[in-house]
Amino acid sequence: EEAKNKQFKNALDHLFPAKLIPVMIELSDISPEKKVNEISREERKAFGSLIKELPMTVAGTRSFAEAIITQGGISVKDINPSTMESKRVRHLYFAGEVLDLDAMTGGFNLQIAWSTGHLAGDSIQ
Repeated sequence: EEAKNKQFKNALDHLFPAKLIPVMIELSDISPEKKVNEISREERKAFGSLIKELPMTVAGTRSFAEAIITQGGISVKDINPSTMESKRVRHLYFAGEVLDLDAMTGGFNLQIAWSTGHLAGDSIQ
């Protein structure tokens, strides 16, 4: 809504890292010059599918010294810690990096991801 009058190429900076934007534009088959409010329903649906199904290949890893974590995410105040279910939306569960949890690099974040993922999986009915 806030980007409806922007060109498509200028409306993606909040969705993707800068280096990925040209790739997504090319794969989308939507003209980069097209205004967001001119993009058809079919183009929007196709772009949503592209985002959800974008195949990526890991070409290598970087050193442990360069390891990073993400910050921010769903507030743990909005999550039932016994089930990982959202307190705002029933039957919506969160785990891992989408949660606003930080820990030191070196396996701690992996443990958070595995533990919350296991708990959420066991809690889904």
